[in-house]
Amino acid sequence: MKVTIYPYSINKGDIRVNPYISDFIHALQQNGITIANPPHKNPLFSLIPRKADSDAYIFHWPENVPDYKYGMLQTLAAIWLLFKIKCHHKKIIWFLHNKQPHVMKHRWSKKLLIHLLLRKADLIVTHATEGIKVVQDQYPKAVAKTVFLHHPTKNRIEEYIPQPPETDLLIWGNISRYKGVPEFVRFATQHSLKLKTKIIGKCSSQELLEELRKESNEMISIEDRSIPFEELKQEIRRSRFVLVPYAAESILSSGILMDSLSFGAKVIGPAVGSFRDYATEPLLNVYTFHTFDDIQELVDKANEATDIAGYNRFLNAHSWNEFGKKFQNLLQKIIQ
Repeated sequence: MKVTIYPYSINKGDIRVNPYISDFIHALQQNGITIANPPHKNPLFSLIPRKADSDAYIFHWPENVPDYKYGMLQTLAAIWLLFKIKCHHKKIIWFLHNKQPHVMKHRWSKKLLIHLLLRKADLIVTHATEGIKVVQDQYPKAVAKTVFLHHPTKNRIEEYIPQPPETDLLIWGNISRYKGVPEFVRFATQHSLKLKTKIIGKCSSQELLEELRKESNEMISIEDRSIPFEELKQEIRRSRFVLVPYAAESILSSGILMDSLSFGAKVIGPAVGSFRDYATEPLLNVYTFHTFDDIQELVDKANEATDIAGYNRFLNAHSWNEFGKKFQNLLQKIIQ
């Protein structure tokens, strides 16, 4: 089987780049699937002149295309590509990662792309059970072709060595507006939360960094930098919880959640998507909030010890290799 994947960009080793696509490609290759397109600095435009000779075309985050450079032109290219694929009787697979785009500019263009994907996709994959409801609400006819697969992850626990916590809450990862970090910092300061909080992440703009510093207090430390996984492992061991204060309006699944779990972290996140799914998973310590007012009580009451054997079972069951096997089976079914 041969597939084309979007976006497949050239990665020069920048640790800020989301590793999902490279892990996704490796998992498919490990299960005998050929990737037709090479990485490219223009991952969408590079697909336009290619022959439509793949069995399937897999799209991740295509609804974000209008936000990119030459967004209108790229949107037109994406629409043309979708129709070209269908005219050649090839299959379209759309991974639905979010309830809606995080950035709400170019709404008309994004709604058009989502409208087309719901109708033209032969398979829709979501990493949160709530994703099925999102499809149901927008286009009920597409529910029959929508499947839930756990967001794949890695087991990075190795030897678990608990340490006395130095921090109550660790917030990590690239910091953008939709991630709710400035809102939480403002809330924590205004309500004088007695929670020692460490934020490590590269801000998307100097303006956002200055806003965080202005709103913070002596209980909150901010490090404007990306954090390597080896260092993250140590920070998680020294923290009681990883906090993911995402805006609930757009989020479904989260790489930050899965990477934190991969180190055995206890995680607090919004009561939506994967966070809500895993809050009921007995092998994990995931807790959810409806508003920031809930967080102090969660920290005070969530005293369960981490069951490392349980984490290991969960992480091994939902590894990238296991995901690749399940996805290959789905792919075989739709291209027969």
